[in-house]
Amino acid sequence: MKFLLGGLCLFWAVALSFCYPWLKHRPNITEDELNQHHSHPRHEDEFLWRGFRAAAEFINKTWPGLPDHIDAAFRIHHKISPQHHDRMFFFKGNQVWQYYGTKLEGQFLIQDKFHGIPDNLGAAVECPEGECQHDSVLFFKGATTYLFDLSTNTVKQRPWTGLHHCTAAMRWIERYYCFQGSNFTRFHPHTGMVFENYPKDARNYFMQCEGRGHGNKTADPSIHNRCSNRSFDEFNQDEFGRVYAFRDNCFFDFQGSQIYIYKAEAHYTLIEGYPKSVTEELGIHGTGVDATFICPGTSILYVIRGNQVQSINLEQTPRHLGDGFRIGHSHVDGAMCNTSGTFIFVGTDYYKYCSITELAGWTETPEPHSISADFMSCVQ
Repeated sequence: MKFLLGGLCLFWAVALSFCYPWLKHRPNITEDELNQHHSHPRHEDEFLWRGFRAAAEFINKTWPGLPDHIDAAFRIHHKISPQHHDRMFFFKGNQVWQYYGTKLEGQFLIQDKFHGIPDNLGAAVECPEGECQHDSVLFFKGATTYLFDLSTNTVKQRPWTGLHHCTAAMRWIERYYCFQGSNFTRFHPHTGMVFENYPKDARNYFMQCEGRGHGNKTADPSIHNRCSNRSFDEFNQDEFGRVYAFRDNCFFDFQGSQIYIYKAEAHYTLIEGYPKSVTEELGIHGTGVDATFICPGTSILYVIRGNQVQSINLEQTPRHLGDGFRIGHSHVDGAMCNTSGTFIFVGTDYYKYCSITELAGWTETPEPHSISADFMSCVQ
C-alpha cells in the first residue's frame, strides 16, 4: 500500500522507494581521467562529490583557497545575522574558512569565530530553530558533542553516550546523521537519541557503489538508471514544483498500515498522536491501494484501487471513502495531479488528463507517452 499526499500544510510521509528528483546527472570521473588532468599526487580526501552520483572534483576547484584536506564543514542557518546566514564554513586544525557561495570572505582562528569550540574537529552540522531550540551548530570531537547556540554565542557540551567519534555529520530532509568511517547512524539533534537499527553502511544508501544498494548486496543497476525500462513505484510534486519519481525500497516513514503526518511550517515535525493506522486516519479498510493523489488547492484525496477511483475529504472528521468512478486502466503504478493536469503512470508510460473531470468522464484512454523521454530526458 502506497500513499503520496501533497498540496496541504501537512506533509504525509509514506513508505515508498528510491527517490529521483527529475534532474540530469553527470557520470562519475574515472581514476584514469583524474590522473590525466592533474599531475600532482592524489589524496583520497581532496575530492568532493556533488549529490550522490555526480562526478568527483577537487575541493579547491569549487572553493579556491581551501587546503586539500578538511576536518569539518557546514552551511550556517543564522536568521539574526545576515552577514553570516547561508555561509559555508570549512575547518582544518585551528583554522576556519568562510565562503559565500564560492567566494572566500575570510580565514579565521576557530576560537575567534566560534569561541569555546576545540580545534581539530571530527565533524559539524547546522541545526535550525525548530529542530534545535535556537539556530545552532553541532560540533563533534572524539566522544564529546558541542552545541553552539548562535543566538547567544554560547557553548554547551552534550553527554550523548550513544553518539561519539563522528568523522562527518549531515542534515538531510530534516534528519541528522553521524558518519563513523563508512557507517552512519541517525540521531535526534535535540536529545542525541540514536534511532533503532543503526549503524548502517553508507555505501548502501548515500553512494552509488557497484554491487551495492539499499537492503541488498547485489543491487540491480537498472534500479538506479532512470533511463532503464523499469517502471516507477510512485510520483509526487512538492510545494516548490519539484517532481520526484520513486523506485525500489528506500524510505520507511509510512510503515505497513501506519501513517505519519508532519507539519511543514514546523520543520516537518511529527504531529502529536501519530503514527496512526490507515483505517483510523483515512477510513480505508483492507489492502490493494495502487496509488493516491491530491490536486493543488484542494482537500480531496483520490484513492485508486484497480480501475476504481474513490475520494476522501480530508477536512471531514471522521474520514471515509466516498463514491467514486471507473477509469480506463485496470492497474496503475502511480498518479499525480498538478496545475498541468492529472497524470496516470503505468509501467514505463504515462497518460495525461487535463482535469479530474476528464479522467472521470473518459470514453477512451489518451495516447500513452514515455516517462523516460518526457520526464527523465532520456534519449530514445
